[in-house]
Amino acid sequence: MLKINLKKYESTVGTLGNILEWYNFGLFMPFLHILSSEFLPIENATYREILSFLALSIGLFMRPLGAAIFGPIGDKFGRQKAISISILLMAIPTFCMGLLPNYNQIGVWAPILLVFLRALQGISLGGEYTAAMVHLVEKAPSNRRSFYGSLSDAGSQVGVLLGSQSLLLLYKLFSNDEVYSFAWRIPFLLAILLIPFAFLVPSNIFSPKNKPVEPIFKTLKMYKKEIGCTVAITAFSAIGFYTLLTFFPYYLTDNKILLQEDAAACSLYSTLVMTIAILVAGYLADRYGKKFFMILGIIGVTLITYPMFMTSTRSFDHWLALQLVYGVCIGCYYSSRAAFFSEAFPAEVRCTAVSLSLSLAQAIFGGLTPLILSHAVKISSFLSVIPITLMAICAIYALIILKGKNMK
Repeated sequence: MLKINLKKYESTVGTLGNILEWYNFGLFMPFLHILSSEFLPIENATYREILSFLALSIGLFMRPLGAAIFGPIGDKFGRQKAISISILLMAIPTFCMGLLPNYNQIGVWAPILLVFLRALQGISLGGEYTAAMVHLVEKAPSNRRSFYGSLSDAGSQVGVLLGSQSLLLLYKLFSNDEVYSFAWRIPFLLAILLIPFAFLVPSNIFSPKNKPVEPIFKTLKMYKKEIGCTVAITAFSAIGFYTLLTFFPYYLTDNKILLQEDAAACSLYSTLVMTIAILVAGYLADRYGKKFFMILGIIGVTLITYPMFMTSTRSFDHWLALQLVYGVCIGCYYSSRAAFFSEAFPAEVRCTAVSLSLSLAQAIFGGLTPLILSHAVKISSFLSVIPITLMAICAIYALIILKGKNMK
C-alpha cells in the first residue's frame, strides 16, 4: 500500500479512477463489431447480432451480483475496500481480453472466455461505480452535493469517450486489416494503467461506526419504496444511455445510414456535450433543485427520441444535431442523480441500497435495450419510442414521490 496522504485530493483520485474504470468497461461498445468477428464468426447475420448484444449485455446482467457483493463490503468495512477490490476486478479481466486467442485459434472456448471476462467486468462495475458515487456525495459540503456527485457520472462519460476514441485513433495509426488482426488489442492491454488506483484510494473514506450491515433482503424490505423509486428512475436513464451510445452507433452503421467514422463522430460530440451538461447542471442543481433538472432531462430525452426514430435521412449534420440535443438532455438528468439517490437512504445501508437499485435497473433495462430496439425498429419506428416514453412517465412519478433523508 502506498504511503501517500491523499485526503486533499481524494475527489480527484476517485474521479480519475472512475474514468479509467468506465474506459475499461466501455471498450466493449465501440469494439463490438471487431469482437464479434473475432470471437463469434457466425454467418447468419441475425444470430450474430443477437449473440453480440448478449455478450455486450452480460456485463450489465452481472452488475446486481457485484452490488450484492460489494455493497455490504462498502457499508461494513468502508467505501475504500469496495472500491479497491472492484478496481482490480475490472483491470485484470480487461487486460486478459487483450491477450485472449480468437475463435480460429481455440474454437468455442474463445466466446466462452470472452463472456466470462465480460461477466467479471460487470461484477466489478456493480461495486466500484456506486461506491465511488456514494463516497463523493458523502464527502461533499452540504450545499455542493449535486456538483460533487456529478463528478462520478461525468467521469463515467469521459471514460466511455476515451474508449470510443481509442478505436478512431487505431484507424488513424493502422490499416483496417491491422486493426482487426492485432491492433484492437492495444486499448484492452492498457487496462494495466487502472491497477495503481486500487492502492491510491484514500483509507479514510466514510464508514459507519460499529453498525452491522443489514442482510440484503431485509434492506430491500425496509426500504422497498425508496428502492422501487430508484429502480424506476434509473431504468429510464439505462434505456436512454444505451439507446444513444450503443444502439444508434450500431444501427446507423449497420443500416448504412452513416459511415462508421461519422457515427463514431456523432457519439464523440454527443458524449462531450453530455459531460459538460452533467457538470453545469450539477452546479446549478445545488441552487435550483435536483428534481427540476432530472425531470427536465427526462422530458427532453423523451421528446428528442421521436424525430430520431422517425427520420431516415442520411445527413450527418442532421444526426449530429439530434444527438447533441439528446446529450444535453440526458446530461441534465445525470447531473443530480448521485446526490438524489444517496440522500434517499441512511448511511448504514446507503452503499448496498444504491448499488442494488442502480444495478438491477441497468441489468434489466439497459442490458436488453439494444437487442429490443434492434428488432422493434424493423417492425415500426413508432414502436421503438414506446419503451422510453413509458419509462419516462414512471421515472417522473417516482421522482415526485421519492424524498431524501438527512445526511450527516
